Amino acid sequence: MTQLSTTIRPRTHRTDRIESRANGLLGDCRRAFHAFGGLDELAENLRILSLNAELAAGRAGEKGKAVRALTQYTRELVNRLAQIQGEMHSLRSRTFAFSSTILRSLMQLNLFERAGQLIDETSGAGGKPCDSARRAFADLMSVLVDTLDGMADAVNDLARRTHAVEEVVSQSDSIATNIAIEAAAAGVHEKEFRTVSDTMRTYVDDLRQMIDEASDAVRRASEKGEALRRIGLDALDELHRNS
Repeated sequence: MTQLSTTIRPRTHRTDRIESRANGLLGDCRRAFHAFGGLDELAENLRILSLNAELAAGRAGEKGKAVRALTQYTRELVNRLAQIQGEMHSLRSRTFAFSSTILRSLMQLNLFERAGQLIDETSGAGGKPCDSARRAFADLMSVLVDTLDGMADAVNDLARRTHAVEEVVSQSDSIATNIAIEAAAAGVHEKEFRTVSDTMRTYVDDLRQMIDEASDAVRRASEKGEALRRIGLDALDELHRNS
């Protein structure tokens, strides 16, 4: 049973590495998703602010024309945040599903490894190779590699969504600046417009804090995801070479 043991037994260290990194990756993803946990509330606060600002702009007449346009653009950003949040909910479900599949595959692979060791101990080096066991092990490894690939893609999607939030933050900051500029020329409406600008900057700061908390976790998750993809492909290549 030499071929069975050489096909299966060397996987122990590698599957341990995969399991360790997969758990670490999931922890990083959890931290990123947790950081964006208040995105819905912030988006709603921005929406309400834009509605109140539009009412104030209407009261200001011609002096509020530019502010009214800026608040309409703010609502477009709010809609974008809502879209991103929905996408993140979907990504969260995908990530946890991939994680469950990875851990289940690793458990099955470890059972094969232990079986290979027992067969090797009872049959000795002269035993006949078990083709069906090797094929089953290869099938399990293929499922694992496909899942690791999907997990890495999901993490890359999370990184793109994080970048999209950064873009919304930058655009919202510009809007707050422009409203402050308009406030300076708004006469009796200056205080009202400046309050809008200051409040929007507060929300922008909250969004920036979310980004700061999430970015490091996403970066670490991306690194682990790519490392897991490489480990899985290397394991599958080695398995095919030994078959």
